[in-house]
Amino acid sequence: METNVNEREGEIVGLPTLLAIFDVRIEAQQVFDGLKNAGYPMEDVCVYYRVKGSDQVIDATTGHVAAGQSLNEDELKRSKLESVDTLVLLHPNAQQAQAAQQVLATLGTPDIKYASETHAESDLEGVTRHQEPK
Repeated sequence: METNVNEREGEIVGLPTLLAIFDVRIEAQQVFDGLKNAGYPMEDVCVYYRVKGSDQVIDATTGHVAAGQSLNEDELKRSKLESVDTLVLLHPNAQQAQAAQQVLATLGTPDIKYASETHAESDLEGVTRHQEPK
């Protein structure tokens, strides 16, 4: 993820982030097709399946366990991905966010979380993180 260093020393400003959570499995290609048709850049679209009742995610495009997950390939085969949520992760600007939300709403009823910026500040006492409202 790209970040911008703000003029304030020790502050990092992250990209806008949109996370859409569907409580059903949606084929990744449906997500890609809808967003592509709306003109959204495909290199910024990530689709994951999250095993219900856990925080473990699988890359919906490759079918492999996403990097940094404790779920292993054997556990993945046993779960058969029958009971999953679909997560769509994007980094749209405000204008793109509105269009992306409209497209995602045509695929179901997602719980959408959007932050226009995420700020992380560090000092001698540690790191403080906060998100800008929609």
